Amino acid sequence: MTHQRIIQLPGIKNFRDMGGYTSHDGRPIKWGQLYRSGHFAEMQDDAVSLVAKRNISSVIDFRSPSELERQPAIWPAAWQPNYHSTPIGGNAAAWVRELYERLATAPFPATELREQFILAFETIPIANADGIKKLFDVLIDEHDDKAALFHCTAGKDRTGIAGGLIMTALNIDEDQIFEDFMLTNDAVDLEATTTHYAKLMSEKAGRVIAAKDVHPLVGVEPDFLRAALAIISKEYGSVDQYLTNAMGLTPERRLKLQARFLQD
Repeated sequence: MTHQRIIQLPGIKNFRDMGGYTSHDGRPIKWGQLYRSGHFAEMQDDAVSLVAKRNISSVIDFRSPSELERQPAIWPAAWQPNYHSTPIGGNAAAWVRELYERLATAPFPATELREQFILAFETIPIANADGIKKLFDVLIDEHDDKAALFHCTAGKDRTGIAGGLIMTALNIDEDQIFEDFMLTNDAVDLEATTTHYAKLMSEKAGRVIAAKDVHPLVGVEPDFLRAALAIISKEYGSVDQYLTNAMGLTPERRLKLQARFLQD
């Protein structure tokens, strides 16, 4: 089923259908209704019709203003979704920019890099609860029988946290939540992509940088999502309490979300 979820679209990274995961009561997430991905700024012409056919009417974009400036959200005439810019920050992106500046004068800080991503996963759901809540509001209140998509730049960190929270709200068990989170590593061809980035960084640094050390820039680890879920439980008592109190998912609204995305 994994191959059904990963959709190869030219110029769009990590595009995935979240259909097929099954809730505690046996209802699967509907296919073709909920998508996640990286950004669309490099979408190629031959991907436009393929995306348009997916009937996506709502797009939630977690990228920051600086990310939008570098890679604008421009939609082709064939596909004009309702677009929601919902910036969600973390502290990994700024640190990664510093990393590039340090390469020429210092060893590659592999341990620090991983720690920064862990810290970002701990920061995002607490510091950006209002932004994530907007995602749920769009998913529930813009119900028009068409599909919804949420994304960030790479579709793995902010999008990964959001995906895990949506699946929790849909009563999907933790094993499937982590399965979806880890699917990034297949979608981006982790081995080839880390090798590519390690080569680029090695050239910049003037020394060999191992592919495994750049893994957090490209892929994900279970510990990343565990960090987010742990801080949510620490601050709110449980992920369910976070969904209720921070995301505004009253029992009625959670049922509306489930009615939209789960098969009857």
